[in-house]
Amino acid sequence: MRMNQGFVRGAMMLAGAAVLSKLLGSVYTIVLQNIIGDNGMGLFQMAYPIYATLLAIATAGFPVAISKLVSERLALGDEGGVRKVFRVAAWLLCAAGVVTFVVLFFGAPFWAQVAGDRGATWAIRAIAPALLLVPVMSAVRGYFQGYQWMDPTATSQVLEQFVRVATILGLSLWLTTRGYSHEITAAGAAFGAVTGAFAGLLLLLWYWVRHHARRTVPPRAPGATSSWGLVRQLIYYAFPISLGALVVPLMNNIDVVTVVNLLKHVGESQNLATTQFGLLSGRAAKLMMLPTTLAAGVGIAVMPAVSEAYTLGQRERVSDRIDMAIRLTMMMALPATVGLALLAAPVDVALFKDTAGVETIQVMACATVFASVQTAAAGVLQGSGRVYLPVVYLLVACAAKLVGNLVLVPTYGIAGAAAATVASYALAAALNLRAIARYIGIQFEWGRWLLKPALATFVMGAFVFAAQRQWVRVLPWDNNRLIAAVGCCACVALGIIVYGLALLATGTLTEPELRQIPKVGDAVCDLCLRVGLLRPRT
Repeated sequence: MRMNQGFVRGAMMLAGAAVLSKLLGSVYTIVLQNIIGDNGMGLFQMAYPIYATLLAIATAGFPVAISKLVSERLALGDEGGVRKVFRVAAWLLCAAGVVTFVVLFFGAPFWAQVAGDRGATWAIRAIAPALLLVPVMSAVRGYFQGYQWMDPTATSQVLEQFVRVATILGLSLWLTTRGYSHEITAAGAAFGAVTGAFAGLLLLLWYWVRHHARRTVPPRAPGATSSWGLVRQLIYYAFPISLGALVVPLMNNIDVVTVVNLLKHVGESQNLATTQFGLLSGRAAKLMMLPTTLAAGVGIAVMPAVSEAYTLGQRERVSDRIDMAIRLTMMMALPATVGLALLAAPVDVALFKDTAGVETIQVMACATVFASVQTAAAGVLQGSGRVYLPVVYLLVACAAKLVGNLVLVPTYGIAGAAAATVASYALAAALNLRAIARYIGIQFEWGRWLLKPALATFVMGAFVFAAQRQWVRVLPWDNNRLIAAVGCCACVALGIIVYGLALLATGTLTEPELRQIPKVGDAVCDLCLRVGLLRPRT
């Protein structure tokens, strides 16, 4: 069993897998809409939220909780305790999966009626078997993450999404061409969650058989926790993480409840108010959340890493891992924020046909860096045992979001709602960082955490801004989606190259960190050493 393959490498593996999965998820919805039509899409979308809610109840938070307990026992050399954590977690999650499957499958007519169309019954039943598979995957992923080995989680996520998307598109297209009804085609699309989960689970089991050490497990340490004690510990750590996962939709629901009503209160028509809300939630919020998924990988990777060092009382190691987590988050979030703000116009045209949402996208882009930092900092706090603090701080941020909407939306419209989102995530990030300093005693190194990445981001932003201006002069994108997409991709490619060089020039990215980039790290590092962009280690 390989252990501790490098925090940077693990975080980047998870971040890359999350972004690729998000991109696949964004693309298939457009194609599926054209295959099964609006009615079929409506039935498909009725099944997914119910399934996702039950899945969150059954599994959310458990992979991270398992990884924390596994890493703690590994730090103490308790291999028998590690296996017991996995066995207890697997049985607990399997039981939760069976219960939620029964509730969804046999209650499908009820859930379809609640959703508003009994035709969704087939789609709900088609997706229900995934609840028997995903909880098992969660247990295995958490186990590997406890070893700080993120490859199985990342690769299984990508395979799961690929198979899911292929099933959704292939089965829905086949059923449509065979003349089946919208109810059946929507069910075929929903079944993609089952095939995707099955493929992901098979890959995880392959990792288990091939890489898991086949040796006699030593007996558990004296005074080891009982099975019921482990169940309580798992729930204790998983529950606040699950709550945190539910708080983010709560923040979005604040916009759902307040924005349209506030816009109507100041005199906008129902149609215009709803259209404005669509710009906020359908464009700006979606674009903001994509780069934020990068930080989710850092948060997942940092929790077992901090937990292990914290358990052993290795304060210097704790400090190093927190430093790397915050710095890596800044290195990813700052350029994403600036890039989205600068390229808001071509992105808006390429994805949504016009520039109606540019101002809101530019404001919302600023939330990216704060949402990313609060996610990574939450992983640090939970890894050190302060599992409920990030949840409390997110609830405080939700209250700030509500107040911000009430104050800003009547005056500034949806840009005010976007600004309130920025302020709320900034507050959550500040509270999490303050808690790290207070409870863990980490000294903030703002030069390494903020100033160096900001300088590299400034250089990147200058090049992207100049390139965009020149592109517009030669090929104005106006409402031409193809030109806007090509121009946007060219600016992004330029920005990545310039930003990478700026990171090396400012010393933000070091040789050991560069070598931990999956697949290409060693080759890129050797090239940079040859051309003088990196100084050899002494």
